[in-house]
Amino acid sequence: MFADYIRVAKSISQLSIPIGVGIVIQSLYLVIDLFFVSRLGADALAGVTSTATAALLVGMLGQLLGIGAVSLIGQALGAGKYALARRIFIHAGLMAIACSVCVVVVGYMGGGHALSGLASGEVAQEMGESYLYGYMPGLALQIMITVATFGLRAAGEPYGPLVAQCVCVPINLVAAPLLIFGVPGITGLGTLGAGLATTLATTVAAAIILYRAVDRYRHFAQPRITFRWESVIARRIISVGLPAGVETFVIYVYTGLMYWAAAKLGAQVQAAVGIGLMLIQALFIPSVSVAYGCVPVAAYYFGANDIGKVKKIYGVSLTMVVSTMLCLTAGCFLWGSTMVSFFSNDSYIEGKAAYFLACMSLNFVMSGLIHINGSILQASGRTIWSLLAICTRLATFVIPLLFLVS
Repeated sequence: MFADYIRVAKSISQLSIPIGVGIVIQSLYLVIDLFFVSRLGADALAGVTSTATAALLVGMLGQLLGIGAVSLIGQALGAGKYALARRIFIHAGLMAIACSVCVVVVGYMGGGHALSGLASGEVAQEMGESYLYGYMPGLALQIMITVATFGLRAAGEPYGPLVAQCVCVPINLVAAPLLIFGVPGITGLGTLGAGLATTLATTVAAAIILYRAVDRYRHFAQPRITFRWESVIARRIISVGLPAGVETFVIYVYTGLMYWAAAKLGAQVQAAVGIGLMLIQALFIPSVSVAYGCVPVAAYYFGANDIGKVKKIYGVSLTMVVSTMLCLTAGCFLWGSTMVSFFSNDSYIEGKAAYFLACMSLNFVMSGLIHINGSILQASGRTIWSLLAICTRLATFVIPLLFLVS
């Protein structure tokens, strides 16, 4: 019995560890931008951090298609239906391309200006809008990257995205300071340059990941790719992924309300909240990576109708996440000030960010439970329950926030 749990933990770790490393490396895009943009002042930092909600909004589309695809592909592979798995992946990819085009069109037709309005003050808003204009193509590519990444995870291949991120982060690290501050004889582009640097790195990552995904699925079922559009498959992807996508949108509203409330207290406080939220996103990586890792494994056994194995996956994942998040909660109270000091040398911003981080860390364990429960529900295709849970959380957050702000 104990040996079975060890094998389950090993299976989850084989997916979750490279997923976690990949998320860390991908997060470096924004960390690099924040590190260099912070040298432009509090307004630039507030403007760029306020645009994080744009990434969440676009992430809603990626999550919608990616989660729908990984659940259905995993179940199809577990049932031995390899041709169906490839058809699901192709449909999700085409839908991702369509969504990416829409993001670019809407972004440059006024979406960037609307999203930058969350920043505190006109100067911060202008800098946030400038960053978004540079980053908009990269944001759109994130949808295709997400779908391809989830498709590779469903096929038991988490290393393609990891290799892509390892190649592209150095590109962003070199391009960001050059485009932000310029070189002798060439004026820097400020926050626009930060967005362009991230777009450049994201484009290279997208090319690598998409090539790996297409190559992986080309070998499923038959040697030649034959395709015809099947509305039934598209509807199944949307029906499973839509609640997860709406869940991401609710998180966008949740985060947007935090930025809105912080803006009432000035650019410095908003910058502190932005730093705190970025750190929280980084600290959630262990929980998120285990949750992502157990989805394709659990979906495979759902497809194979082995519910006993699914229960073991749930128990092992829950134990891993709860123990990790308890340690991270303690770390935020002990070393929170040290964490935030990397992003700002303003003592006022540091103090507010450390306080915000400590308060938010009290949610870590429960958030980890939510991640694992949501993952098992995603693997089974019953994502509506996760949506109901996050909506309840939003309702209990909004009313006290509006009361306190007023």
